[in-house]
Amino acid sequence: MTMTAAAPPDSTRRSLTQVRPDAEDFALRPAIPLRRSRGASRYRCVLAIAMCAILVPLSEQGGRAMPLFLIRCFAANFPLVIVVAVSASLSLLAVALWMYVINLRSSIVRLATAIELQGVDGEHAPLPALGPFSVLQLTRAINLTRRRHAERLVELLDVQTAYAHDLHKPLTRMGIRCETLDDPALRRALNRDLAEMKELVEASAACARMQCNLDEPPGRVDADELLAGLIADYRDAGHCIELEGNVCYPVVTCPHAIRRVLVNLIDNALRYGSGVCLSVRVEAQTLVFAVMDNGPGIEPSQLEAVFAPWYRAPHTAARAPGSGLGLAIARRLTLAMHGDLQLQNRRTGGLEARLTLPLITA
Repeated sequence: MTMTAAAPPDSTRRSLTQVRPDAEDFALRPAIPLRRSRGASRYRCVLAIAMCAILVPLSEQGGRAMPLFLIRCFAANFPLVIVVAVSASLSLLAVALWMYVINLRSSIVRLATAIELQGVDGEHAPLPALGPFSVLQLTRAINLTRRRHAERLVELLDVQTAYAHDLHKPLTRMGIRCETLDDPALRRALNRDLAEMKELVEASAACARMQCNLDEPPGRVDADELLAGLIADYRDAGHCIELEGNVCYPVVTCPHAIRRVLVNLIDNALRYGSGVCLSVRVEAQTLVFAVMDNGPGIEPSQLEAVFAPWYRAPHTAARAPGSGLGLAIARRLTLAMHGDLQLQNRRTGGLEARLTLPLITA
């Protein structure tokens, strides 16, 4: 059957020929008017995009038919189609970027939280590798760096322990030879120097052992009994330490670490002062120990510097011998217990060392 249709004007025919890739294919179909109302054109534009998204992937023929359909229907609104397609693409790209940024931010926050909970010292499990590729690379780099740091630290501690052990023998021989000296004043001076050297050696060995055993497992502890035994040991050694306050119930903590910290603080107080007092109290969710003395105190500018290993405050170094490791060991053990150790000068004179630990009742 022959189909007849009025031929469009020459200007319209030229327009159609320019915008369609296959003019002969359109010649087999009725001509569709190009002028539509603005509302109908927009509606048909959205409908055509939806149909294209559904039908084009379904068949190869649809992949050819849909562009032809769009050109026939929306030749007059083709710029609008381009604008809508570009806007939709940019919107999808913006949504994808937003989701990537949110995922990246949450991954970084999780990584930072894991690092804060584990700390940077001692033996720790590897950080979980989760998140985008960039975060995975960062996590692997952190785990590798921490593993190498731990291996290097173990090597240095082994060397430090070996040196401290080997120095005991020559110091012992020097002490025996000093006893053969005829000059009593020279013998006493050399014995003082040897005693200071032995203290430094023992402090180095204790520091190495402490570094290797920071992760003491917590356990159920009777804090009042621990403090009473500590005070009794000092009393047997000829030192009267006053004890104030009590806890009244068991807590979960690291007993050996607490004892080591308190011993270092009390020894430091006895070295530079007298009238040492140990107090304990419970504040909210914390357990607070305070060691107070009536010594010369520390210059305000040196209150934080004295926690550095081997450091001694200039105006107190000449008053009494010491290694400069006691406060450093106490601070490191305190941090390993997730606590805090601070020094402050008392208004009445002397120094107060305050140890604050999280309170976990048994």
